[in-house]
Amino acid sequence: MGDVKNVVEYFLLSLPFGLTLFSVLANSKMTGHGFIKLVSSICFVALALAMGTHAAFASWKSPQGLTYLVLMALTGITYAFHKDNKSWFMWLIYLVQITLYVYLVFMFHNFYMPIIAFFMSSSLLLGVITYSMVLGHWYLVVPKLSEKPLAIGMVITWVVLILKVIYATYFVYQNMEFFTSGTSKGAGYMFNWVMLTMRVGWGYLVIGVMSFFGWRLIRMRSTQSATGILYAMTFFVLAGELVSSYLYFKYGMYI
Repeated sequence: MGDVKNVVEYFLLSLPFGLTLFSVLANSKMTGHGFIKLVSSICFVALALAMGTHAAFASWKSPQGLTYLVLMALTGITYAFHKDNKSWFMWLIYLVQITLYVYLVFMFHNFYMPIIAFFMSSSLLLGVITYSMVLGHWYLVVPKLSEKPLAIGMVITWVVLILKVIYATYFVYQNMEFFTSGTSKGAGYMFNWVMLTMRVGWGYLVIGVMSFFGWRLIRMRSTQSATGILYAMTFFVLAGELVSSYLYFKYGMYI
């Protein structure tokens, strides 16, 4: 049960972290404050669920629990007071939010940097793809919005994806005993290979291929077609990162 709790809570933490971090890609003057309200709403719900998951197994008065509450309050302030023009106060709120999210990630992994780096990349990949998908819908509201934020989001996706593939390849190379016939590591030889195949196929290969077509559509300014691609990418990144989190919390595999 503890492994499932960790997977669910970390996923619910990663989503608002990534969305908040990349919420500045599109200028709020161009999108209008309505888009910020939409992103803040998604973040608030995810944080509330993460807080509930945490409180089911630990005290809400713990450092993590109190940090969740502060983040929920700051997200609520952003929703209520953000205007089309991002004021210095909203920038301050944004910086405090990112700092608190990073603090939660560090605490979640007991300040162990190799694992923090891997899971930070998971948060970035989940966040940038989900943000791009949500932003894609906003072109129906603001048709003249530049496609540049979507293009930047796709480039960030590629950079993070390449780093994650390198990290995962290194782990597999250093831990081939997980994938040797007759192994007792992880959940056994066949299961380990099935999980690795799912992880690489859904979380890396499919996203990489789809991002290429998404990029071409964005450059053609076919934003709604690109949003359809991003929908599918969002599904696969959710599946891929959930599998990745489960393998780590259950078996110590970070791929």
